[in-house]
Order: sequence, then structure tokens, then C-alpha cells
Amino acid sequence: MRRLLTFFTALLGLTWAQYEGRLLVGFQESQAIYPGGSTVAYGPARFIAEALGLGYLEASGKVYLSLGSRVAAFPINSQGADAVRLLNAYQSQGSLWVPVRELARILDLYYRNDYGASVLALRPARLLEVQRATAGSSERYILRFDRDVQVRLLANNPPRLALIGVTEAPDAPPNSAISFSKESWGTEIYLPQGNQPPRLLFLPQQVVVERGSTAKLPRVVLDAGHGGADSGVVVGNLREKDLVLSVAQQMQKLLQGRLEVVLTRNGDRAVPLLARAQYASTAQVFISLHADAGGRVTVFSHPEIQTLRLLEKGRELSARSPAAQRAILERFVAAPGSSARFAQAVSQGFAKAGIVANTSQDAMYVLSMAGGSAVLVEVGFEQLRSPQGRTQIAEILAAAVLNHLGLSTNPTGGTRP
Repeated sequence: MRRLLTFFTALLGLTWAQYEGRLLVGFQESQAIYPGGSTVAYGPARFIAEALGLGYLEASGKVYLSLGSRVAAFPINSQGADAVRLLNAYQSQGSLWVPVRELARILDLYYRNDYGASVLALRPARLLEVQRATAGSSERYILRFDRDVQVRLLANNPPRLALIGVTEAPDAPPNSAISFSKESWGTEIYLPQGNQPPRLLFLPQQVVVERGSTAKLPRVVLDAGHGGADSGVVVGNLREKDLVLSVAQQMQKLLQGRLEVVLTRNGDRAVPLLARAQYASTAQVFISLHADAGGRVTVFSHPEIQTLRLLEKGRELSARSPAAQRAILERFVAAPGSSARFAQAVSQGFAKAGIVANTSQDAMYVLSMAGGSAVLVEVGFEQLRSPQGRTQIAEILAAAVLNHLGLSTNPTGGTRP
């Protein structure tokens, strides 16, 4: 028995030795190393990026790998033990190596370890919908996915894009020039021909293909709360997630063309709280829509004392910057008190319609990353019960947005003096 146990132990050790140091990335194989004699597997950064189609950049003492809007940034360290302790990139053998498990965590990649062999792969993704939108002279195709994905531009005109790791796509919209083809690595999408080359913009679980004028309209992000399995508050046959989505979609129609309008969800699907907060960081105005039983309306803003350090630094830089640079900063960094003033303006808009709306400040995560003016509006079911009531709420909020940005509420009236 002891001899048999010794034999199996030796066999297990041989098997482990055969696998140890292997790194399987997608359909390709490379080497894993263990800096400083640790048990933390590191893989070659550039090889991983090329095998999975990730974005790759070395700059300012860091190496960056990206998947859609997700970015993993690793400071470069030439000391193996320190690199492992800090989960830095490791510079050795003329190459940069990154901690495989940590990379998978940040970019939401598939990872496992089999008998010492590290396995890294993209998680399969689904393209949920393609929506065409216009803003001024700019045309956009908004691609929504069930997770972050990497998209590569293969041809300019007509645009042809590689959706890497996307295994499912919806049927092409009827009477459109959009089409799809399945490939071994994912999906290709073909968009209609245009006059100008496209540009790609990555947002959480979205990729925007934009062409036309580079002049930017103010961006408004409308966040319909809840979605998917999370119905929110339910009163009778009314569900919070449906009511607030209806208001957001109506607001989009009222504002589209005069502003760049982005919805965190345009259907009944779940959106992680982190993704909603990340959307807020890109907007001049962010409104998170919620509902509650009863007829009360409350407009919340985030306490200024708990703003992000990034926002504080932006304000410091803005005050000392030349006019051209200041104009760029002010697209992302609102003046102090901006959210509270916007909340008050929204409350006054309700008051003009005969609806009492209170204002309050609360530390809400969904508002905590906002660089612009951000509020959470909680509307009573009594105001949202009927289609007419939802339309009224959408009109009140759309007017408040336009007024806050100094635009006329008359669609043909242009900018107010």
C-alpha cells in the first residue's frame, strides 16, 4: 500500500510539472512565470492583449490593457517580490508581465487554474441592440451589449467592425443597411455608408460609432432605475422599473437633437450600480429616475463635502487654466454647488406645474462619480400612474435640463440670451 501511495504521489508530481508554467490564452499558449518564487502567475502582457484583442499601451511607467470601457493599469516594477506584493507589472527578460488573476478580475475575463496551468479567456458576450441616433450634424450608432467588449474598426466606409468575443447578435433591423456575419473570433457588423470616417467611443456595456461634426453638444445621461429581475417598488400591476423607463424614453425624444442624450438602459435589463455611476462621470447633466408609493416628489443631490478628489482637482485646475483649456475642463467639472442648484431648479419646475417637490442631500453612490450636475429624482406613483402623468413628468424634467444649460425650452427658439 505504501509503495502504491508513493507511486501515485510521484505520478501527481510529474503531472503538475508538465502543466506548471503553462499559460493558455484564448486558443493560444504561452509561458507563465512566478516572480520572486511566489505562487502568483504572471503572463506576457503584449501576448495576452494580442491573443484576446485587448487594447494595449505602455506610457509613463505603466502598462495599460483595456476591454471596452474597462482599463487595467499596472505600474511597472523590476523587483519580483515587490511586483507580486503590490500586484504591479513585472519587467523581466526584456518583456512586461502582468498578474493574470488580477487582470481577469479588473477586466471581467474568464480565469481558472488547472493543475498549475493558468487559463485566460474572454467571456462570451451578446449584442443586445443597435440604435441609430442623431445629435446636430453628428450621426451615431449605439451598440449595446450584455458586458464590456472590445471593438475594432476594420474598414472606414462603409464601416465594418469586429465585435471580439460577441457570440450572439439580434436580427438586423428591417429596411436598414446593417448586417452581421459570424466569425470564429466573434461577430462582424456592417453599417451604412457615410461621408466621413467613423470614430469609436467606449462606455460601460456600450460602443458608440460616431461620424460627422466633431462639435460636441452637451451630454445628458438619463438613468432609469432598476431593470431586469429588479422591479423596484411594485404597486398593484405597476412596476417602478417600467414607469421610470417610460419617462426616460420620453425625455430622450424631447431632448434629442438639441443635446447628446444617453440612456443607461433602453429596455428591461439590469445595469450594475458601478456602470450607472460611471455614466454620470461623462455627463454635463445626470438624472437618475426612481419612483415610490404615494404622491411625493423628492429631488436628491450629493453632498459637496463628499465629492471626488478628481472633481476638486479639476476645479482647482480650471481656475488657473487658460480659456481654451478651461473650456475643456468645464465640460467635465461643474462649478461648486451646481448639483444643489440644479436640484432646486427641478423642484421649482415641479412647483410651476402645481406639484410639490422637496429637495434633499444624501450620499448616493450613483451620484458620487458625477463631474457635472447630478440629481436623483424620486416621483410618487400617483404622478406616474397614467400615460398623461408620465408625459407631464418627462416634460417638466426636460424643461429643467434645458433651462439649467441655458437653452430655450422652445424647440425653435434657439439659445436664450
